[in-house]
Amino acid sequence: MTVQTLTLGRERFVVLREKDYRQLKARAKPAGKGRRLTAQDRGDIAEAKRREHEPSVPIKAVRKRLGW
Repeated sequence: MTVQTLTLGRERFVVLREKDYRQLKARAKPAGKGRRLTAQDRGDIAEAKRREHEPSVPIKAVRKRLGW
């Protein structure tokens, strides 16, 4: 794949063959779509949301307990 760069002002642009561009476009993942959530992922998210409102222990108290 032959690539040339072009600088206009402070922006750099890449110039490549249309054939190469189409190959890259075909291999690229669609924007905004990642892997699908599994049941484990959904369970982890639900647990995090449930625990979000639980009282937490300040870091100073944890350090005091550990003797730091």
